[in-house]
Amino acid sequence: MPDPARSLAFRQAALDLEARLRGVTGVAPDRLSDADLQQYYPGRDWAAGWRVPVTFSDGRVRHLDLVASGLFPLVPIRTALRERPEFMTWPHVERDGTLCLLPNLAECDPDDPMSVAENLLIRSIRLIEELIEGSIVDRDFREEFLTYWAYRAHSKGDALFSLLRPGPPSRPVKLWRGEGLEVVGEDAESLSRWLRNRFEPGGKLRFEDAAFLWAPEPPLPGRYPESGADLLSWAREMQGGATDVLRSAASSKGGSLIAIIGAEGRGGPGLVAVTALNPKARRRVGGMDKDPLVRGFRHRTLPEPLLTMRLLGSAQVLRSGVSRADALWIHGRGRDARAANLLGQRAVVVGCGSVGAPIAIALARAGVGRITLVDPDELGWANVGRHPLGAAAVGASKAEALAEQIKTDLPHLEVEACAADVRSLILRNDRSIEAADLIIAATGSWGADHAINRWHMSVGRRKPVIYGWTEAHALAGHGVVIAGKGGCFQCHMDNVGRPRLTAVGFPEQGVATLEEPACGAHYQPYGPVELAFTTTMLSEMALDCLIDPPLFSQHRIIVASRERVEALGGTFSPEFEASTGNVVGSGIATLPWEKAACPACEEASAEIAA
Repeated sequence: MPDPARSLAFRQAALDLEARLRGVTGVAPDRLSDADLQQYYPGRDWAAGWRVPVTFSDGRVRHLDLVASGLFPLVPIRTALRERPEFMTWPHVERDGTLCLLPNLAECDPDDPMSVAENLLIRSIRLIEELIEGSIVDRDFREEFLTYWAYRAHSKGDALFSLLRPGPPSRPVKLWRGEGLEVVGEDAESLSRWLRNRFEPGGKLRFEDAAFLWAPEPPLPGRYPESGADLLSWAREMQGGATDVLRSAASSKGGSLIAIIGAEGRGGPGLVAVTALNPKARRRVGGMDKDPLVRGFRHRTLPEPLLTMRLLGSAQVLRSGVSRADALWIHGRGRDARAANLLGQRAVVVGCGSVGAPIAIALARAGVGRITLVDPDELGWANVGRHPLGAAAVGASKAEALAEQIKTDLPHLEVEACAADVRSLILRNDRSIEAADLIIAATGSWGADHAINRWHMSVGRRKPVIYGWTEAHALAGHGVVIAGKGGCFQCHMDNVGRPRLTAVGFPEQGVATLEEPACGAHYQPYGPVELAFTTTMLSEMALDCLIDPPLFSQHRIIVASRERVEALGGTFSPEFEASTGNVVGSGIATLPWEKAACPACEEASAEIAA
C-alpha cells in the first residue's frame, strides 16, 4: 500500500503550509525531522512538522509545533506546545504537549487546509495566553473533570457500570461482581432486576455494600486521592453525611471498598470511582490464612472504627472511570427532557408481528419504561425476513421472544410478555390493559381491533389507543389514535373492518394479495424496507401520545411514491387525493377522525341514556 506521506498531494500541501506559516509569522518555520517527531511525539503518526516561535504576554518565547499526519491535507493539522509546565498543570494540554482545541464533533474545511491551519495556530496562541493569565485553569479542570480524572486513572472503568441516579445526596448503594463486571445500583431489588434482564443469572445473587458520594464541586488534579485517608478527607469536605456513608461501606467487611463519586460539570453530572484496596490480600502464615484487616482480633470481632481506620488509612486506592448505564444516560445522555416522562409510562403493544414488533423496539429504545407485549402466535420462517426476531426465535412465542430480546438489550426496562389473544385479556379484565397509558393495536385482525374498541368505549376512552395497519404491498400505512373526543375506531370502518378511506386502489384484474399452496393462506408481498415508513410513523405517533396525549381522535396516512404505486399496478384513490389535497408521495397526511354513526357509538349512547 503506498505511503500517503510520500504522495504528490501531501508534499505539495506541506510546501503550501510552510509558505503560509512564513507569511503569517514573518519567519521561516523550522522543519521537524523524522527523528524529532519520534522523540517528541512517540506513538503518534505524524509524517511532518514545523516549529514556530511565539513571544507571549509574559515576555517568554515559546515554540508551537504544527504537525501533520500522512492524511494531510484531508485531515487537519494539530498543534503542540514545547515549553510547558508539568503535565496536568494546565488543562487542554496533553502529556506530549498536543493541544486540545476543538470538540469531537467539529468539522473543518477540507478544501482550504491552509486557512484551517492558520486558524488553529491563532486558537493555540489564544489558549496559551489564557492559560498564562490563569483564570480558566481551575474552571476548566473542574468543568471537564472526567477528562482529567481519566488522565490520572489506573483504569478506564470499562467494566464498572453505574445504574445510579447521578445526583445528591450521598447514600449507601449496592455492588455486584460477576461476568467480569462490577455493577453498582441504588438497591438490591433494582440491581437484581437489571442483572436478571441482562444476564439471566441462576441462583441467589450476592451483593456488597458500596458508597455513593456527591461532591459539591469536582476536585482539582492535586486533590485526586492517593490513599484511603485522602478519600476519607475528601468525604469530610462533602458534608451531607458523606463521611458516614463511606465509613458504613468500609465497615461492611466485604471485599475492596468501592466509592462512586459524582459532581456537576459543565455538561451535566459526571461519575468517577475510587477503590480502596482491602489489604486482606491473604497470605499464608503457619498453614493458616491471615487477613491483615482483622490482625490481632478474632474473625468478625474487629471494632468498626479500627476496621475503618485500617481500610481508609494509608491503604492504596485505585482511581477509575465509570461507565454510566442508568436509564437517563441511555435515553439522551441525561439531557433529554422527555426521558424521565417516558420512563414512567406504560405501553401495551397488541400484535408482535412485522408491524407491532418494530414499534415495540422503537418505544423501548425511546425509553418507555414499562412495556407489555401481547401476541398468541409463534414466529415462523416466513416471518423472519421482515421481523426483528431472527432464525433463533422460530417456533417461539413472538411476544415472549421479543420481550427477552428487549430486556437483554435494555435491561433497565420492565418488559412483560403475554402469549394470549387480546380478547381473552379483555374478558378477564387483565390489569395490564387497564393500567396502560397507551395501547397500540397492530394485529391486522378486525376481530381483535373491534374488541379493543368496544372495551375502550366501555371504560370511557380515558387513555388513547392507536390502531395501525398497512394497505396492499405496504403502499400506504395508516395510524388512527382514538382519544377522549371525536370518533371511535369503528366510526370509519365497515362491518368487516375495511376502512372507509383507502389511499391506493387496484383494478379488478389487479392482485393485491398472493396465496400459498394451501387453503386460505393469503399474504401481502412486501419487505421490511417498505414497512419501515409505516412503523416509523406509528412509533412517532405513539411517542406523541405518551408525551402529550391528544384530546381529539386523529388519522395519519403515509404513502409510497406515485412511481412505486403505478409500478405495482395501483392508483391513488380519488377519495384520498381529494381529502388530503393531493399530498400523495410527499409524506404524511393528517386528517381528523370525526364521530360518525356506528354501532359502537350508538351502543355507548344507549348505555349513557339508560
